[in-house]
This record gives sequence, C-alpha cells and structure tokens, in this order.
Amino acid sequence: MNEAALVLPPALPLSPPANAKPRVWPAFVAFALLLLLGILAAGVMVGFVAGFVDGFKHGAHMTEQHIRTEAIRAAGILSGFASTMAIAAGIALMGAWLSPMFWRDRLRLRPGKLQPLILIVGTLGIMSAGMILTSCMQLGWLPHSKTLDMLDHMLKELPLGGAITSGLLLGLLPGFCEELLFRGYIQTRLVARWGAVWGIFWTALMFGIMHMDLMQGLFAVVIGCLLGFITVRSGSIIPAIICHASNNLTSMLLAITTEDSHSHIANYVVLLIGLIILPLAILYLRAHLPPAKAKSAA
Repeated sequence: MNEAALVLPPALPLSPPANAKPRVWPAFVAFALLLLLGILAAGVMVGFVAGFVDGFKHGAHMTEQHIRTEAIRAAGILSGFASTMAIAAGIALMGAWLSPMFWRDRLRLRPGKLQPLILIVGTLGIMSAGMILTSCMQLGWLPHSKTLDMLDHMLKELPLGGAITSGLLLGLLPGFCEELLFRGYIQTRLVARWGAVWGIFWTALMFGIMHMDLMQGLFAVVIGCLLGFITVRSGSIIPAIICHASNNLTSMLLAITTEDSHSHIANYVVLLIGLIILPLAILYLRAHLPPAKAKSAA
C-alpha cells in the first residue's frame, strides 16, 4: 500500500484561538433589552401601584385624575425604579450564565484590589463630580435635572422613616444592579474587544443614556468613566459597586437633611472644592491602581 495514502490532513481546531476577540453585539443587545423592558416594567408598576393606592383611598369614586396624581407619589416611583434595577441585574446574570466563562469571572465579581483608601478616594472623586454639576445647575450655568428635582422633592415630602427607607433603596440598588450590567457585563466585553479607553467611554455613554435625563445623564457619563477606570485597574467591579453605592447614599442623606442653597457664594465654594478634589482623586487612583492583567471575555 502506498504510504502517501495514509497521510491525513491536519485536524481543524476545535475552538477559536486564545487571543480571539469577543463579539460586542451581546453587550448592545443587553443595553437595548434594558431600555425596552425597563420602560415597560416601570410604566406598568407605576400605573399598578398608583391605581391600587387610589382605589384604596377613593373606592368607587376613582378617577383618571386621581390615578395621575398617585402615579407621581413615592410608592409608584420607587416600585418602577426597583423593577428597572431588577431587570438590569437579571440581564447581567443571564448574560454571564450564557457565557462559556464562569459567571463570576465574566462579571468581574471578584475581590480585586479593595484597599480602603482606594475606595474612599474613588467615592470622593465621584462625589466631587456631583458637586461640580450641582453647583453649575444652582448657578444657572446648566439646566436643572427634572429627575433629580423630583427625587429631591419626594424625599423632602416623605416622613422621616419613609425618606430613610426610600433613600436606602435609591442608594443601594443602583450601586449593585447597574454595576453588574454596565461595568460587569457590558464594559468587560467592550474593553476586551476595543481596549480600555473606548470600552470605558462607550459603556459610560450607554450608562448616561439609560437615565433618560439630560443633566443626570451627563453626570452618569462622567462618573461612569471614573467607575470604569476603577474597574479596569482593579480587575473587579466590587470597588465600583462600593463607590457607586456610597456616593448615592450620601447624596440621598444630604437631600433628606439639607435645604436647597440659593447662595451664589456657597455654590462657588462647592464648585471650587469639587474642581480641586476631582483631579486629585484621578491622579491618586492612576498612581495607586496599576493596570490589571488583561483577560479575555467570551
């Protein structure tokens, strides 16, 4: 028998090369699902709670005007908000479960670099961005955020116990649920495909669009970039979760306990403090968070 006939062709690889870049379309599908399902769920929950409360109070005399009034009350707002956060976390966990990677690795839900001072500086950096934006709005340089004004008014109108409960909900849920989806699922994939700079930027942009409010969205883009940087450098979303939740809780506490300031001098002072703290925080984080080793994301 001719020995040449026994020569077989080389076997085809069973899996893509280790350095193959991941597809990015699942990240954009996840974002689109959040927008679609979040809007639907929030609308349904707000309407349901408003109708239930109105029916309980007015019985057979319920009117459409009553429903509209109750829809802007705390119960409706918070239930719609909570449903959106649950959807964000669900999309992230489902996407991670479908990935060939272990779900905690896919979401970067590992301890990473959790030095207390890093977390404090990261939180101060995010808060300083909020100080800058709020001062600019108070000084009339930027339009006010309708969403932030509504939440501030809602918290001030609630009794203390309800305000604290609402503040905890508004503070803790976004820190965990939004970070799971944006810095965990979406950014991990975009950074693996496009690199840190563009991956962080596009994730932060989607994070801003998700808020459906011009000024709140602008703030979300800024802090999204900072949270994205912390996540990439630390190799974990846990620092971003802690910084995000700490900032939100502090903001809610200030909204509950302080009155609106109309003093131009006070706003200029807050603006100056924010402009000093933000670049110092960024420089500190750059110096004390060396780049993490790159990992592929499926």
